[in-house]
Amino acid sequence: MHILATNDLPMIEEEEATDEVVQIYAEAKRELRLPIVPNMMKALAGSPAALAIHWGFTRAFYEHTTLPQSLTSMILFTIAETSNCEYCSAGNELTCRTLGVDEETLSALVEDIGNVSPQRIAAIIEFALKVSHDPQGLVAEDYDRVREQGITDEELVEIILIAAIGNYTDTLADALKIEVESLVSEGLGR
Repeated sequence: MHILATNDLPMIEEEEATDEVVQIYAEAKRELRLPIVPNMMKALAGSPAALAIHWGFTRAFYEHTTLPQSLTSMILFTIAETSNCEYCSAGNELTCRTLGVDEETLSALVEDIGNVSPQRIAAIIEFALKVSHDPQGLVAEDYDRVREQGITDEELVEIILIAAIGNYTDTLADALKIEVESLVSEGLGR
C-alpha cells in the first residue's frame, strides 16, 4: 500500500483491493480504455463508498455527454490550469493531445483565450471559465455571447456541468494530494 506523504491517506493498489474495489477498477479500465487504474481512483478507494460514487458519476458523464470529447477536454484542461491543479491539468492535457488538439491551441488556452480558433471555441472556454471561477457573476450577456456562437440551451447546460465537473475533480485531486501518474508524465514528455 502506498501512503500519500502529505495526508497519510492510502492509495489502494489493485492487488490489495477488496472485491468491490477490484470490480470498479476493472470497469473503469475497460470503459475508459485505460491501461492502468488512475491515481484518483486509487486514492478514493480508501473509502469504497466514495470510489463507487465517483465511478458512477464519471461513468454517467462519459455515457451521456453530447459535446465533442476534444471540447470537453479543452474546457477541463483550461479550468485545471487556471486552478493550478497539476494532476487534472496533466491528465486533460494528455487527453487533448491524444485527441489532436495542437500545441498552439493548448498554449492559447492558458495564455490568451482570445487567440483560440475558431471564435466559437474561445467563447465556450471563456464562458466555462466564468462558470468555474465566478458563477455568481454570470449575467445575461455571458449566456448571450455563447448563444451568438450557435450554442443551444441544451449545450449551454452541458457546458455548465462540465465546468462544475472541472471544479469537482480539481478539488478531489488537490485535497487528496494526488500525484500525476508516471504514464501521463511520460506521455507528455516530462
